[in-house]
Amino acid sequence: MKLHRLLAGTALAPALFLSLAAQAQVTVFGVLDLGLSRLSASGTSGQSLLNGDGNTSSRIGFRGTEDLGGGLKANFWIESAINVDTGTSGATSTNNKDSVSGGLTWGRRSTVGLQGPWGELRLGRDYVPSFSNLTTSMHPFGTNGVGSSGLLFYPVNAGGTTVRTSVRASNSVGYHLPANAAGVYGAVMLASGEQPGGAATSKDGNHQGLRLGWRSGGWNMAAAIGKTRYATGDYTQSNAGINYKLGAARLMALWGENKVGATRTRALMLGTQWELSAQGEVRIAYTTLKASGVASDATHLAIGYVHDLSKRTALYATAARIDNKGAGTRFNTGLSPTRPGGSSSGLDLGLRHSF
Repeated sequence: MKLHRLLAGTALAPALFLSLAAQAQVTVFGVLDLGLSRLSASGTSGQSLLNGDGNTSSRIGFRGTEDLGGGLKANFWIESAINVDTGTSGATSTNNKDSVSGGLTWGRRSTVGLQGPWGELRLGRDYVPSFSNLTTSMHPFGTNGVGSSGLLFYPVNAGGTTVRTSVRASNSVGYHLPANAAGVYGAVMLASGEQPGGAATSKDGNHQGLRLGWRSGGWNMAAAIGKTRYATGDYTQSNAGINYKLGAARLMALWGENKVGATRTRALMLGTQWELSAQGEVRIAYTTLKASGVASDATHLAIGYVHDLSKRTALYATAARIDNKGAGTRFNTGLSPTRPGGSSSGLDLGLRHSF
C-alpha cells in the first residue's frame, strides 16, 4: 500500500504500469455504446428509452499472448458484456441449453489457445462459425440496433426448443485457418452440452460448426453451417454472404436459413455500406423472410448513418421498420405489435466509444 501511494504521486507510475503491461503482453480493451431509442408498433403504445448497443455491442475484455518460440504462441481472451445504461453484465450458457445470468460473466468470449503458422486452436466459450456471416463482414448493420441482422436472421424457438447457440457455444474446441492462406479463411468447431448420460437429453447442447471463406481484392465471400442437438428438435443454422467493394460503396448480399425441429425460416438481405467521406458512412439493408411451420413472413428495411469523430469515437443514427405478413406478430425492432400483420418501427441515436 505504501509503495502504491508513493508511485501514485510520482511521474514514475504511468511508466511503470506500461512497462509491466508490455512484459505481460496483456491488453485491456472495450466498447461503450449508448443512445436514445424510440420504438413503436401496431396496436400498442410507443416507448422511448435509453438503450445500449445500437451500433456496436458494449463490452470489456482482457487478451494477451506469450511467445513460446519457434513461431508458436499461447493466447487467452476473456470478454464480458456491459449494459451501459444500468451497469449490469450479460448472460451466458454453461451447457448450450440453459441461460445463466447475475453478476459479471465472461459470456461474450472466454478462450485459451495456441497459434502458429498452421493456424489457431481455441478452447472455451467462443462464437460459433455460422455467426460470423451475420456480423458487419456480410451485413451493413451487423447484429446491433434496430437495423440488426439478428431481427430476421436469428432462429425462432419452436416445439419446446430454446436455441442457445445461434451466436456462441460453451465447452468448445475450435480450429481457425492461418491468416495468410492465400485469401482462404475459415473455422471448425465442436462443442459439448456436457449433459448427464443415459437420458434422451444426453446430447442436448452438442454443437458442430464449419465456415469457409475467400477474400481477394474487393471480393469477400463465405458460407457456414452449424448444428446443435436438442431432444425437443435439433437446430441447424446455414448462411452464405458475399460483398464487393465498388468505389466508395461495399455491395452486400446475405442468405440465411434456420431450422428448429420441423420449422424453418429463410432470410435474404441486399444492402450496402457507402462511404460518403473519410468520416461518414451510410448503411442500408433490405431483408425479406419466408417462414414455414412457425411465425410468419416478414420484411425489414433499415437506413443508418455513422459519423466518426475520431478513430475511437462515433455518432450514429439508424431508422428501421419491420412488417409482419398475414396474421403474424412475431418480428419487431424491439417492441412487438399486437395487431395481426402489424408493423414495428425503431429509431436509434447514439454515441459509441472504444478503448
